[in-house]
Amino acid sequence: MIGINTRKTLRTLTLGVITLSVSAGYVSAGTLDKLRKQGYATVAVANEPPYSDIKGDGYVSGAAPDVARAVMKKLGVPDLKAKVVGYGAMIPALMARRVDMATSGLYIKPKRCESIIYSEPDLCGAEAFAVAKGNPLNIRTYEDIGKNPDVTMTTCAGCAEEAYALERGVKPSQIKVFTDPPSGIKMLQQGRVNVFALSGLGTADLLKKTNDPKIELVMPVKGVPMGCAGAAFNSDDKEFRAAYDKALTELKASGEFEKIITPYGFSAEATMAVKRDDFCPGN
Repeated sequence: MIGINTRKTLRTLTLGVITLSVSAGYVSAGTLDKLRKQGYATVAVANEPPYSDIKGDGYVSGAAPDVARAVMKKLGVPDLKAKVVGYGAMIPALMARRVDMATSGLYIKPKRCESIIYSEPDLCGAEAFAVAKGNPLNIRTYEDIGKNPDVTMTTCAGCAEEAYALERGVKPSQIKVFTDPPSGIKMLQQGRVNVFALSGLGTADLLKKTNDPKIELVMPVKGVPMGCAGAAFNSDDKEFRAAYDKALTELKASGEFEKIITPYGFSAEATMAVKRDDFCPGN
């Protein structure tokens, strides 16, 4: 016969095992299962058309979120909730799990790959400058900016363009960071900087909307490789990333991927010609 105290001990141990099992099951469920249950993913976007665009009613669109939305629907997550995050703050947001993904044209760069993981590329494009009409200072490369200390430029903090500039001889004192792309164009219009630097399609879209005949586009920027972006994830979400990659591959193979990004001016052929490992081997 088992004594009362022994039965109490066994009951306590059994409850402990059940609690541990439930807890372990929840942990192993992973990020994707959590997102399926809640019905949406929180995504970081920078509001830089055509990469990402927040409409007046809060709906997130643009090439990157539209691709992500199609992929996530394949994975059983029907909705995206956008959180506007500057490019320089996207990696900290992912690492702190304030967002589930970044889907805003965040270029795949080796330094970034030390902290986060990427999907296979989803958008590729050339770089561009906006300068005064006629390009009076003949600025066609970052080196042109770097060799003239009187020339100043603007771009966003943490953007690939900031790194391109510093790597090619532009001094930090020559770079003035804008809060958002329209404010950067205003800096150029007001003569506070000589060059506005950003992605090619993003700059072209902004100049079209600005419609200022005193500004012109320089594209592509010579000496800078084509930039490619991908959806970005917390480094611990490798299973989530693997499922995303599989669904993205299916999207590309079906032709739906091309239908999504072509209206935004992106080339599906250029994007599908590269791999993540071309930018961050082993990521």
